[in-house]
Amino acid sequence: MTTYCSAALFLFLIAFFRRSSMEDRIVNVKYSREPLKAMEGQFLTMKCSVEYSEVHCKGLKAWWCLLAEQRCRPLTTPDRYLIHINETKMDKLIQRDVFIQFKNMSRNDTALYQCTAVCQHPGTSAMGRLLNLTVTENPNKNQENGQNQSDRCSVDMILLVVSFTLSWIPEM
Repeated sequence: MTTYCSAALFLFLIAFFRRSSMEDRIVNVKYSREPLKAMEGQFLTMKCSVEYSEVHCKGLKAWWCLLAEQRCRPLTTPDRYLIHINETKMDKLIQRDVFIQFKNMSRNDTALYQCTAVCQHPGTSAMGRLLNLTVTENPNKNQENGQNQSDRCSVDMILLVVSFTLSWIPEM
């Protein structure tokens, strides 16, 4: 009987402290730890979920950044990235999803990225782990460029023949 009571008390304490620690958490950043791979010219969307307590965190800001020269530089260039934010309220926590979509991947986008969140009051911040993104060359890129060059050459040749033929037709 004592074993049963001790086990029940132990489970109750674990559940109580786990629940209270979830509610008391101020801000938490989550996303996949798997490295990402993409090809040049593709679209890519990365998602970061930030959970925060609306009671303890006022004025939350969250963003994706690029790790360059030991600094995290926010990704804000509108012609390169599309940023979308959703927010869902769950009991005492709010989940903010921060999406960033690369409009046209290039090999220069190969880098380490990180999602960061800051509560302006009381000044608490959280950062996700570094996410490695590798962009590879599109194997069809050279074929497409060669095909377009070939098509253009064919059109140029046809126009040359037509204009040469028209120049031999006598004027009336």
